[in-house]
Amino acid sequence: MSNQFPPPPRHPQAGLPGYPGPATDPAYGFGPVQPQKMPGGVRASQIIIWTLSGMCVLGSVLGGVLYGPQTAGAVLGSNFLLIPLCVLAFRYHLPGNGKRVASIVLSSVQILVGFGALGRGGGLGALILAGCSIALVIMLSQGYAGDWFKRARTPDPAQWQGQGYAG
Repeated sequence: MSNQFPPPPRHPQAGLPGYPGPATDPAYGFGPVQPQKMPGGVRASQIIIWTLSGMCVLGSVLGGVLYGPQTAGAVLGSNFLLIPLCVLAFRYHLPGNGKRVASIVLSSVQILVGFGALGRGGGLGALILAGCSIALVIMLSQGYAGDWFKRARTPDPAQWQGQGYAG
């Protein structure tokens, strides 16, 4: 007989002698959950936002020192949407699709601001701003970015208090 041993039960009960339980046994498809890694496009979006923010601060300081406070204000004024984008980029590691949608909307408006600054003679800085904002919209609109931000939230251990969790 080829079925000398029956197949293991589909969902065996934990606590049997010598059996670690379904939550830790990879043979049953319930192995330990590996931490998810942020996709490269989302990480690149973070880096672009942080780089643009740093360039904005540096350009504002240099413009203020070399050309006066009006130039510093103009640099900050044409990059004002980078402040909320920078705050959102620091929270990209957390799930929640609202951060992605807000980043896409802010980057879309930043494209228009960049083209407006380019039309006023903003030069290379305005071109870099518009180009990087276009790249942000493209990268955050991809399916992998949506999957990253729409992933399941892990429950907070503080929420388990009083719900019968004895861990």
